[in-house]
Amino acid sequence: MTPTVLILTGEDDTQARHVARTLGERGAVATLVDPYRLAGMARLSVTVRPAGSHRRRLAAAGVEIDLDTLASVWFRRPGPPLPVNGPVHAAEAIGAADGLGTIGALGAASVAGSVGAIGDLWDSLGCLTVPAAPVVTQRARRKLLQLLVAERIGMEVPATLITTDPDECLDFYQEHRGQIVTMVLDRPWTVPGGAEPPAPPIRAPDGPFLAQAHHSRKLSLRVIVVGERVFAAEIHMLGNNRGLRPHDLPDATAETCRLLIRRLGLCYGTIDLALTDEDRYIFLEVNPTGGYLLIEEATGLPITPAVCDLLLTTAPG
Repeated sequence: MTPTVLILTGEDDTQARHVARTLGERGAVATLVDPYRLAGMARLSVTVRPAGSHRRRLAAAGVEIDLDTLASVWFRRPGPPLPVNGPVHAAEAIGAADGLGTIGALGAASVAGSVGAIGDLWDSLGCLTVPAAPVVTQRARRKLLQLLVAERIGMEVPATLITTDPDECLDFYQEHRGQIVTMVLDRPWTVPGGAEPPAPPIRAPDGPFLAQAHHSRKLSLRVIVVGERVFAAEIHMLGNNRGLRPHDLPDATAETCRLLIRRLGLCYGTIDLALTDEDRYIFLEVNPTGGYLLIEEATGLPITPAVCDLLLTTAPG
């Protein structure tokens, strides 16, 4: 039987289309479906009968897919479906003001119902899901969880504060002599050596506020974990441009990267690390759906073949 891979992503995803072409060259069928259009422009059915006679079917993008025979599903850019009352413009249903994909008032009830039903469907599939089932991926995005798991397996993590207390913010700022990074600043505050830290430009946070001690670094690294394979690239800032080069991770560091992704319940993920002047690798964060195509094109690292290998792997059990 020809293996079929379902890829959930937007219409403009160059990386997904590149992977789909590569899968096709291997004799597999790759179908791309926009998750925002699942409820409004696709037909989705699940039938459950006694004695284990189940049927899951999706008709989208001009084809009908038997979800029970999929090799895998790649949640490349998952998102909430649009309302079920027919196709509408995304800007009408998705609140664009904050850029975070907030569900607007239009179609909120139908979106909620669709999210629940479609989420149940994805969780019920017996095939491999990449990077994981959506509920697992959502949990793996939590910054505190990432830090705790990374520290537990032996990675070095920066001193971190998550708080809603402005006094705690001030204490943390002073403890690290102003050399911290936060969720709301795009670069660290620095204080000349020997100087007293000035009053920090922090007001009382409106919600949870994350700050981390800043480590001077000689390299920023992006690590891509694909199943058991680990790829790493150096990110060099060259004026307004970025240079990308392959990086040889020590075996022990590569193994902790594999273990981190595994402990988070994922089979794919990108990890940001900082390499200090003392050659220490500092964990920063994990993105379960992070991209890699630019890195592959610049470095020649064979990441797409590894992704295709993963997508064509038989799910355990």
